[in-house]
Order: sequence, then structure tokens, then C-alpha cells
Amino acid sequence: MREVVVIGAGLHRYGFFPEKTSVDLGTEAISRALQDAGMAWADIEAAYCGTLQPGVSGGHAICNRLGFTSLGITNVENASASGSSAFREAYLSVASGENDVVLAFGVDSISAQLQLKRPEPGPSGPENPAAPGSKPSLNEGEPGKGERVESKFKKVSPVQFFADLAHHHMKEYGVTREQLGLVSVKSHHNASLNPHAHFQKPCTLEQANSARMVADPLTVLHCCPWDDGAAAVIVCAKEKAGRYTDKPCPTVAASVNRSTPPDGDFFNTLTRLAAREAYDKAGIGPEDLDLVELHDAFTIEEIIYLESLGLCETGQGGKLVQDGVTAITGKHPVNTSGGLISMGHPVGPTGVGQVAEILWQMRGQCGARQIPRPVNWALAHMVGAGGVCVVHLFRK
Repeated sequence: MREVVVIGAGLHRYGFFPEKTSVDLGTEAISRALQDAGMAWADIEAAYCGTLQPGVSGGHAICNRLGFTSLGITNVENASASGSSAFREAYLSVASGENDVVLAFGVDSISAQLQLKRPEPGPSGPENPAAPGSKPSLNEGEPGKGERVESKFKKVSPVQFFADLAHHHMKEYGVTREQLGLVSVKSHHNASLNPHAHFQKPCTLEQANSARMVADPLTVLHCCPWDDGAAAVIVCAKEKAGRYTDKPCPTVAASVNRSTPPDGDFFNTLTRLAAREAYDKAGIGPEDLDLVELHDAFTIEEIIYLESLGLCETGQGGKLVQDGVTAITGKHPVNTSGGLISMGHPVGPTGVGQVAEILWQMRGQCGARQIPRPVNWALAHMVGAGGVCVVHLFRK
């Protein structure tokens, strides 16, 4: 397998843009990625598009707008991990020697495709377009105890599932509402420094925890929006990157895609197993991570994935946030982009946008949200309903 680097990235801001089509969003992100990489459209040999919404051959319509070059185009759907999966396919295409320069991009235009009016930001998502709480609660039973996790997840809305998970961690491990709220505060602070983010205003702890309740203890500021956006990154064989740019190009040190494990837990166990495999492939441990971009559709997810990724012991994720370890200035900065909660979760672009943030952080191009010390190792993590977890590791 050849070494593969990330050579360029581009985004269209996440938010609501009913006047734009997925083609408009996607072409803008790709054009910016080409400019960042010092490439022309004709240099791209293959493309993988992560998407849920644009319909049949959605990725083709976007690529065709940029010009007919006979490149191979593949559309990838893998729930919330669609963009992450598209990036993995692009990486494998170059690592195998099939191609030298490959585009991975993600796009979804929810408001345009569904002809929605500008909605109030809330937790509705592609796996839960209905109103939260429309199905019965799991009460305080821990997802994964007794009944299998995937069975319980199917019986309630995602927000109710994670609300119940939050209650369990509050009861079992002492996670507090303050710690949940601090995830939101950190997320909104980071997003306020990110021109590509959906939400660009910071919030206080009081605002986060006193906002409209969606499913106790999760308020609307504890939940990600479902929005529009596009993200694109270009990967290249390491030995050929110098033809296009003299900018630093991070190496893809590991890429792992795994589905539901035997115990049925496609959140904690699946993330733990996928991360462990990625660490083994890269020859590092979680203690080496200088940046983590992880799936945080709800605040409790950041706390539990900190544990599953091995950054702390089980039950200590909330304390990690409270102690400032996950802040931009902390030992293990998490979601410097603003994460799903504040940057947004357009679904198709989300995982690709994580890679873009890692590239720019490793290059020192993130301005006010730049991590103040070298970013030598970074991890991107996404999960998706149905049972998928994708983890990428990058080395400067």
C-alpha cells in the first residue's frame, strides 16, 4: 500500500440555503479544494461522493458541472458516516495504486431538496425527521443492558435514545448537566471562530442548559442541526504531491470502517473496536492525539466517545470536558471546528469536513481557533445509524 496524503480541502458554509441546489454547493466546495491543492479539475482521476439527498447520480451531476473528463465517479451512502466512507474509498483508491489523485466530497441540500422553509435549528436529522419524543421513552435503562442496543435504538427517536443514555451516565457515573452544557459551550465557542460553521455565536452555560428542552436533559443547544452544506478534500500519492503544492500535506496513517459488533452496541463498543484497530495500524495510542474531530450529534455523545476512543476511563468523559482537556488550549482538543452541534451536520459533508479541519489545523491555517501547539497526530470519527463507525488517523 502506498502512502497517501491530503493535499487540499474546500467547504461551502453549513447552514440553510434554500436558494441553492446541491450542485451549487458541491461545485463551490470542490473548486475551493482544487485551488487549495494547486490543481485543475482535469488532474482528478476519480471521485467519491458521500450523500443522502441529491437522488440518482447526485455526485455525477456535480462533477459534470465542472466538466466532462471521463473520471470515475462513485456515490457513497452510509448514513451519517457517508462522507467519511467516501474519504476512505478515495484513500484506498490511491493507496492501492489504482489512481494517483482522487477527490472525496460530500454534499446534502436538505432545505432545497425538500423545499423546506428556514426551520428553527433543532435535533431532527436524517434518521429522525419526525418530532422528537414521538415514541415511548426507554426510561432510565441503559442502552445495551438486557435488550441489545440496536433493538432499543429502533424503538425511539435518536434524541430520546441519547437523552436516556445521558440519564444513565448521570446516575451511574455522576455525569452532570453542567458537564453536558460545557460540551455545548465549547462547541459554540469554537464555531464562533469558524467561518464555515452554521452557528457563529458563542453561548454561556446558562443559555445552553436553559434553552428549549427537547428531551430531558437535552436542550436544543445540546443537539445538532440538520442543515445544508458541502465539503471536499483531495488525496494524492505522497510521492506526487510536490508536483502541485509546497504546503504541508498530512499522511493518512490509518483508515478503519467497521459495523455492529456481536454485542449489538454500535456506539460504545463499535467505536472502541474501530479506534483500537486504527491505533494499532498507525502504531500510536490515544495519548498521542493532538486533535480529535468526533461525532457529537448530542452532547452526551462527545462524553461517551471520549471514553470509547481511550482518552479517559469509562465514566470520566464529563470530567475531561470540565477540566478543559478538550478545549483548543487543552491536551486533547476536540471538535475545534465546532463539531456537529455547532458547525452543523449536513450528513454527506460532515465526515469530509472533519478531514478539512484536520488538514488546516496541521498546516496552522485556522486563525483564531488554531491549536497553539503543533498538531502532529489527529483522529476523525463518525458513526451512523444502522451500525457503522469510520475512524481515520492522520500524521503530520
